[in-house]
Amino acid sequence: MHNFWKLVLIGSILVNLLAIWGFFHYIRYGGSPLGELKRRLTGASNQSVPKLSYADENKQILGEIAQGKSDPLRVVFMGASITNRWDLKKDFPKVHMVNRGVGGQLVPAMLSRFKRDAIDLKPKAVVIKFCSINIRPNLPLSVLEDGMTMMTQLAQANNIVPIMSTIIPAAKPEAHIGNFSIADTLTAFNNWIRQFAAENNLPVIDFAAAIQDDKGFLPRDCSVDPVHVNEKGYRILAEAARPVIYKVTGVQ
Repeated sequence: MHNFWKLVLIGSILVNLLAIWGFFHYIRYGGSPLGELKRRLTGASNQSVPKLSYADENKQILGEIAQGKSDPLRVVFMGASITNRWDLKKDFPKVHMVNRGVGGQLVPAMLSRFKRDAIDLKPKAVVIKFCSINIRPNLPLSVLEDGMTMMTQLAQANNIVPIMSTIIPAAKPEAHIGNFSIADTLTAFNNWIRQFAAENNLPVIDFAAAIQDDKGFLPRDCSVDPVHVNEKGYRILAEAARPVIYKVTGVQ
């Protein structure tokens, strides 16, 4: 009986030591102390690796390129949610459009995937389209300008024609955040795009000029919400983009 209580005492001490270690581990690192204990005892580590967008489609294209089947009419379309929802194959049937739109994505994230989603696919051209979600008080306009500049330079350095594009304006309800004017900043960026394209002899798709109303907003009859376009809106965008894309690719 004496040995039994001795074992209970030793077990209690060990449990308390484990609890103290777990408490300080949580304070220092956060997470699950039991999970950390399991990792140390078993050597196993559950490292979740999120799947990259368009990974399977990119792999297929890379396989075709490796076999010498590079498509001279391949055009990558980089963008966010408006691009992601766009049926590019329907609106641009004469070229091989590769949709690389990722919903809700800001310019820094687009830049981080520009190599794998554009350069590595060896297209003839890449359309670079930012969305109005980038126009925010905490995101300096220089971030957008630098992002566009770097993407165009990366494309040119890899013998890819960069096709710049203006940002589609938001509807009037989304024109301000407090006393910050989204409309004014978006207009300033679009003017910069036009000037940059002219100075560097780059093709540009002027989506904003094509779709905005007489006050510079996204028209209600062209939208499903204050940011995204409807079928009519996509038709207008396609009509603005088609001549530029077809000219760059040499399609009649």
